Amino acid sequence: MKFTVVSIGTEINLGLILNTNSKYIAEALTELGLECNFMITVRDNEHDIVSALKVCSSVSDIIIVSGGLGPTDDDLTREAIAKYLSRDLVRDNSLDESSLRFLKYIKNDDVTQGLLKQSLVPDGSVPIKPGVGSASGFLFQLDDGKIIFSIPGVPREMKDMFDKDVLPFIKERLVDKKKESHTGGKAGSDEEVKILRKTILLTTDISESQIEFLLKDVKKTAIEKNIEIGITANPGLIKIILISQSYNATDCKDSLNVIENGIRDILDENIYGKDDTSIGDSIKDAIDRSGMSITISTAESITGGLISSLITDTPGSSKYFKGSIIPYTDYSKKNVLGLDGKIIRSDGAVSKKVCLEMAKKAREVFNTDFAISTTGIAGPSIPEKGKDVGLVYCSIIGPGNIKEIYEKRFIGTRADIKFRTAQFILNRLRLAIIKKTN
Repeated sequence: MKFTVVSIGTEINLGLILNTNSKYIAEALTELGLECNFMITVRDNEHDIVSALKVCSSVSDIIIVSGGLGPTDDDLTREAIAKYLSRDLVRDNSLDESSLRFLKYIKNDDVTQGLLKQSLVPDGSVPIKPGVGSASGFLFQLDDGKIIFSIPGVPREMKDMFDKDVLPFIKERLVDKKKESHTGGKAGSDEEVKILRKTILLTTDISESQIEFLLKDVKKTAIEKNIEIGITANPGLIKIILISQSYNATDCKDSLNVIENGIRDILDENIYGKDDTSIGDSIKDAIDRSGMSITISTAESITGGLISSLITDTPGSSKYFKGSIIPYTDYSKKNVLGLDGKIIRSDGAVSKKVCLEMAKKAREVFNTDFAISTTGIAGPSIPEKGKDVGLVYCSIIGPGNIKEIYEKRFIGTRADIKFRTAQFILNRLRLAIIKKTN
């Protein structure tokens, strides 16, 4: 089954707010095996909404419209859907209580009537009472079996209604479809529900073009197994998205595993996680798998605390992360971290020697098993002659004489360089922990 997400709001089209609703809806429905063939954003304009519905209903089995259900004059989704369906808007008195939920001490007929607009639904539709907020939703089933859902646009309200009302309805619909296919449908027929599964592999310290080149042969195998491979690139994080479609759940899973394992064999250390894993989660996972009580600390110059933030984003990190020093200036490197000023004067703050000494000092201060450090030039200015923006040094000091130092030359904005640095050294720390405990 295919679905379309229609997001209503002029503020979205103007780029004033980020459209997170479509992402949330699409991820949830994709997990059920549905395929999203269109995502559309439409301004608060009745004619445009009707036009979008005409397109969507011609290509999708399910249309989910988010937004435009409030009480204000520019909330036009109800009117637009009713017009598309050639239905009148009728007041459902069962919705009045929620429509007037926030009308407490104001006694004004105009305000009341405005809020009661939220009790209007197209004739013949099924109303959906809001659990959060005051805007009601509704669903309408067309003669050909296609369904239109209309739900609020405020993210908190949308999620509540989608999770509690829309998603259960669609799940039940899929169960019914499956029963129908078992009693009379043929494999691959329109009556049978196609299963869709996805896996996302998270990589760092490798470019999109490198991945594309390295996976040439794997992509050939993926085509044979009806698996799509997509790559999305962000500085310091490349996602490899695997999408499998089949009428058999076991075949779907097995095909995904084959391709995933093939990619892991090739990219190996560059893959630090899967699906919604963060780089901080990968550190915790490596420590947990070791079965040992491992502690870590950091000394961050160029990253300015970003590494510590990524580590502590993971719940339970206080068990192994003991702290960080941010010696952002030469003064703090000498007087806070305790580096020898002679090394800074001779080699510069952005140098291998300084970076290693930073990690050593952090390990001593916090008495940890591992310590990592970073120093570099994020730009746009260049504080040391002969050294370019993007030059970064990262180091790891650990038990058993572990001493790693890396020179990297990252590109991008100031924020890009900082994030690339943090991702890189945290991945190297993950690998160092794994190698030490194997």
